[in-house]
Amino acid sequence: MSTLLTIAAHPDDASLFWGGTLARLVDEGWQAVSVTVDDGRGAPHSFEMDADTLADTRHRELAWESQRLGATMAHLQLQGVKTTESRDRCHAELVRLILEHRPERVIIHNLNDSHATHVMVAKLSLRALVAAHVADAGYALPEVWQADGWEPVHYPDLRIDVTRYMNIKMPAVAMHGSQVFDTPYLMGAWGLALYRAGFAASHEVTDPGVLFAEAFRRIAPENLAAVSADNDPEA
Repeated sequence: MSTLLTIAAHPDDASLFWGGTLARLVDEGWQAVSVTVDDGRGAPHSFEMDADTLADTRHRELAWESQRLGATMAHLQLQGVKTTESRDRCHAELVRLILEHRPERVIIHNLNDSHATHVMVAKLSLRALVAAHVADAGYALPEVWQADGWEPVHYPDLRIDVTRYMNIKMPAVAMHGSQVFDTPYLMGAWGLALYRAGFAASHEVTDPGVLFAEAFRRIAPENLAAVSADNDPEA
């Protein structure tokens, strides 16, 4: 059985940006492990709760999301990745998880994402993949898919038809009640999947049967070390 590892910055990112793809691959027989780095305590919310209560709430929401998507949850519960110490801890945990699960495919945030934490986690993910390969040459570097974020920030070279899996993706997003109560994440996720089904590049002819899609840009295994070197998280 092939293994998919996804690495998200925040507890709701996996469902928002690649939830349909994850659900589809699970349906096709992949074993999926969904890694989330941040504990989510810094997110906006409408409820009267302190940071620790919010972090605990978001951890439970993430568990519900992972169950809905059919993935094994791995939550690092870091308080951000802004310090050298937190980045080092994140790196070590990611290397451990990569060598434990030995994924053939990895989904990460896009390196050109507009959210700084998404970009940092993507850079840390690439560095951890290379480090895992160096530590164990028997682990071959995987293909990496960079997912589009809230904005179409790059030209995707891969779109996944998730039309049949929106009934899994959207309830997974809805599991994050602390975030979607007064923020239009549900509407945004729905609209972006609809947009990405229709447009990948200017004037491209698209399949009218694909109503919803998620977009990615791939990094081939043979290019992974070079891309990682060019995106050093400590630079």
